[in-house]
Amino acid sequence: MLQRWVWVVFSVFLLAGCGPTGQTENEMTEPGFPNEVSGWRSVGETQHFDTESIYSYIDGHAEVYLAYGMKRCLSRRYAAVGGEDEIVVDLFEMASPADAFGVYSHDRAGEEVEVGRGGVYRHGWLSFWTGSWYGSVYASGSGESTREAVLEVGRAVAAGLPNDGEAPDLVFSLPPDGLDPTSVCFLRSPQILGAHIFVGSGNVLRINPEVEAVVGRYAWDGSTAHLVVVRYPSVAAAEAVERAAVDDAASGVGSPEMVFGRNGSMVAVVVGSETGGRGEELLAAALGGDE
Repeated sequence: MLQRWVWVVFSVFLLAGCGPTGQTENEMTEPGFPNEVSGWRSVGETQHFDTESIYSYIDGHAEVYLAYGMKRCLSRRYAAVGGEDEIVVDLFEMASPADAFGVYSHDRAGEEVEVGRGGVYRHGWLSFWTGSWYGSVYASGSGESTREAVLEVGRAVAAGLPNDGEAPDLVFSLPPDGLDPTSVCFLRSPQILGAHIFVGSGNVLRINPEVEAVVGRYAWDGSTAHLVVVRYPSVAAAEAVERAAVDDAASGVGSPEMVFGRNGSMVAVVVGSETGGRGEELLAAALGGDE
């Protein structure tokens, strides 16, 4: 049975991630890396990083990739023929296509481009996902020529990777009316959720690698809200989170700024300053009927 409770919200803050699409025929030095693309030649050997050495390469951001089950990272540099500019390509092999999409979904602001299964370009940086891979293509320059070079390299690299995988089905539990598609983030980590929306101190929704969640931002009539949908491995696990919400409400911690609901093994939370009836509508649409 679908049940709803009132919870408390404290603050809101954001994080990032992305994805592209494309195809090209090139001689490959290693899966995913062409020797040359439109006058840009591969320089040096491919660098390899595992779950330990990745910290030395991207200090301060490695936790994001590890939260999605990163297995390894391959990095390659390209230089323009007769020039000093460089393009850096980083490929992250994730635990699954769903996790590759998750990394991509952190930051989808920018120009949507066809690279891999989904791509975004902004200010000399392209990010994309395809199969279990998340790709990042970066150039220090800017302008239209840089954009075209980055996209060409990105498409060539993506063509050497599996062109499969779909967005996690949980993503489609977010009702489309009023949803900002670029805000949708798939996750398995409380830290990742906290980077998008704060739902209380500690891991109140008990999110872990075995628990899938998705968050999206809504806007209507000048008001905004976030909807978080979580799928637990069992009804009992979801009920435990529900009981904690009931206890909070009974102790006077609750606030109309957060509305909570459960249906079977699914839990949904609407966070917003003035959700009103809209919050209830979002819960009903996300959780569906009785289970």
